[in-house]
Amino acid sequence: MDLSKNYIISSKLIGLIFALSLIFFKVGDTYSSIIFVLVMLSIGIPHGSVDHIIAFINPKSRRFKSKLSFFTVYLSLILLNIFIWVFSPYFGLFTFLLVSCYHFGEAQVIGFNNTKNKLLNFVLGANILLSLFLNNIFELQVILNELTLFSSIDLSSFDKTFFLLVSVTVLMISVVYFKIEKKVPLYAEMSILYLIFYHTDILTSFSIYFGFSHSLPMLLLEYKEMKEKSFFKFYLKTLPFTFLAIAFGLVLYYFNNSILTTENLILFVFIIISSLTLPHVFIMKDFVKSK
Repeated sequence: MDLSKNYIISSKLIGLIFALSLIFFKVGDTYSSIIFVLVMLSIGIPHGSVDHIIAFINPKSRRFKSKLSFFTVYLSLILLNIFIWVFSPYFGLFTFLLVSCYHFGEAQVIGFNNTKNKLLNFVLGANILLSLFLNNIFELQVILNELTLFSSIDLSSFDKTFFLLVSVTVLMISVVYFKIEKKVPLYAEMSILYLIFYHTDILTSFSIYFGFSHSLPMLLLEYKEMKEKSFFKFYLKTLPFTFLAIAFGLVLYYFNNSILTTENLILFVFIIISSLTLPHVFIMKDFVKSK
């Protein structure tokens, strides 16, 4: 078996065991915020902290002539996204969800299929996000109620069991419709994710998926691509930008009570995450071409 596939399978098994432990011991809801922070700091942020290195590894997919051109484009995309959110939050959220659907789906098919089928990538990513959000419908409603811009959206009449069935149905249709090299393993993993989303709160669900089904496999593939002598040496290279993100979070937390209300704090987090996601997606799109 290819070493990269071993990495993917191992990381996802770790996530599955972790998720089942949370469900069995019923600790997800109680410690969801702690789990989210730990996963984001140890896996989530680091997996995007080497974009500036990954962008120059593969000569065939290299878009940038220099580090200056890379950072110019990278920062421009971040600023463009912030600009969109400021002038049209609805369009900002819509763009963020579309980009996230494609990115998550593209990463999801690695090990099961090639990433060339863009429609398949988008369908799988959309299915994951919709299942995650809608199987935690009441918590999603609470978040929307905190945001004046989106508080008019009423999801209270929907039943999450219905959305679980819809997710499985859409997955079955997509597996039948699209030509996928390894249908059964992909179907099995997606089905397990749906059950995890159904049995854990929204923050824990996202932490498990984003940490172990998305970020950790990509982090390990980046390690393999960069050909570092040890994972420790590779991980050290993720720390500078990870520490920048942590420092920013600490500053945000310090000013939280005096400047940011609950509403604009949540909105601000959405803006920051989506702004970092946009340029990251383009780097990863080139990176996964050969995976």
